[in-house]
Amino acid sequence: MNTPRMRLLISMLASVVVLVGCGSDENPGSSAGVTPVERPNILFIVWDTVRADHLSLYGHERRTTPFLDQWADGARVYENCISVGSTTFPAHASMFTGLLPTEHGTSNEINVLPNEFDTLAELLKAAGYNTYMFAANPFLASKEDYASLTQGFDTVEYPWSEQYYREAIKITFSKVMNYDRSNPLADRIRSGRQLIRWNVKACGELAHQGVETWLPRQDPERPFFVFINYMEAHAPLLPPIKYRKQMMSPEQVRASYNVDRRFMTVWYYVFGLQEYTPEEIALTGATYDAALLELDDLFQKLLESLQAGGYLDNTIVVLVSDHGDHMGEHHMLDHQFSVYEPLMQVPLVIHYPKRFAPGRDPRPVTNLDLFPTLLELAGVEPPVRSKAVNLLNAPEERTRLGECPHPMYGPLRRVLKVYPNFDPQPWKRSLRAYYDEPYKYIQGSDGRHELYNLAEDPGELRNLLFEQPQVAERIAAELQTYLNSLKSISRRQPAAFQQPNQEQLQLLELLGYVESSNDEQDQEPEDSDTPRKPASRPTP
Repeated sequence: MNTPRMRLLISMLASVVVLVGCGSDENPGSSAGVTPVERPNILFIVWDTVRADHLSLYGHERRTTPFLDQWADGARVYENCISVGSTTFPAHASMFTGLLPTEHGTSNEINVLPNEFDTLAELLKAAGYNTYMFAANPFLASKEDYASLTQGFDTVEYPWSEQYYREAIKITFSKVMNYDRSNPLADRIRSGRQLIRWNVKACGELAHQGVETWLPRQDPERPFFVFINYMEAHAPLLPPIKYRKQMMSPEQVRASYNVDRRFMTVWYYVFGLQEYTPEEIALTGATYDAALLELDDLFQKLLESLQAGGYLDNTIVVLVSDHGDHMGEHHMLDHQFSVYEPLMQVPLVIHYPKRFAPGRDPRPVTNLDLFPTLLELAGVEPPVRSKAVNLLNAPEERTRLGECPHPMYGPLRRVLKVYPNFDPQPWKRSLRAYYDEPYKYIQGSDGRHELYNLAEDPGELRNLLFEQPQVAERIAAELQTYLNSLKSISRRQPAAFQQPNQEQLQLLELLGYVESSNDEQDQEPEDSDTPRKPASRPTP
């Protein structure tokens, strides 16, 4: 039987042979086997929905990450990292399997990872690691009777777990001002519908409690793998007022609570049915930056606590994002229907001076590359060959692929209820972004393609498809060759995937991913997130 544990034993034997025959390699950028005794702990942190260019670490004008800026002086900062998936589930599935979305076959619509895949947590668990997950994104939630991204974790916790949800609601209440008219969560709290376990906005503080409770109970002779998903930067944006005050003037702080960012209003804007003013777009960006400052503060508190407990000794700390978010670029908000740079360029920072020399790294990398890299450092052989590269030996040049494998139909259906003449067809397409620097080629499944020179046009404002047809044809052919080299490893058909249960639907609806599962919500009060035309916004 070809199990993760059997492959681990073979890998460990091979590592011993290498160590005996060749000795160790002290070069921080080299690849070498490790013995079980040397295996490092792994702290893998995802800042969900965080784009690199809004971090001061990556040059943003506002100081959104003061602690990260300082801490990263001792870390490897990757300046050119893309996500291989522009939405949550395929990006996480890729980081956990080392495979591209095309290969594992998942998306936000097909959000189940089949059992046939060996995940990072499963492989590390088989290697003797204690494994723990705290996730605030419902796409990462365990699903009864079928596989999910939680496979391989000994302990999995959420803000809505029974032991946390009362405090989660309390924390959320503290973040929502009584005059907040900007988001659906504030609407729900005012309408009295808050007393259910769908709160997803209090991950930070509760994640720390979970980790700090779990770690002392583990065998200290075994390394640990801790994975945390933070959702503070994901809509609905709820940064506490103290962080807003550091990003905005007093007048802007007050105004930030009045920008209508309910999901239906966002989709009306994205689909060109309504408009935001430039001031409203700017306030949305400033509110997002305040959420990043909150994340930075949470990150500092977690690391300081773990450092005080001695848990960061011989620990790899990874900070990355699954994807970014639009702030009005290309007339878009949120992170659907797109593979533009605000979604694809993500932060990646690795702190482990034993093997990663501190400094800035301009090489082209992806968040997919974490899979073989962490397994290498743990002394585990990757179970599959893929397009991922080991960051210990990343090449100076490479082509890369990012994907939006499936459109989200929930927003389209909800908008059609209000605008029956709206044509959703242009949005019903999958997208691929192929990077052959300096060019980026966007392939649309409907035949609408784009070509950009990112060195000259980082904002992707000038489509060169017809200006440089020979370049477009060359890269399109390269992409097809690249795709032909991939294998669709998932053999399960989409129809075989089970649907989320009612509680999971409530969580996903709160985040704007699916349409309401309760038809009666169309008759809710005017302060709810219902599909209607706000009278204050002109339509074309």
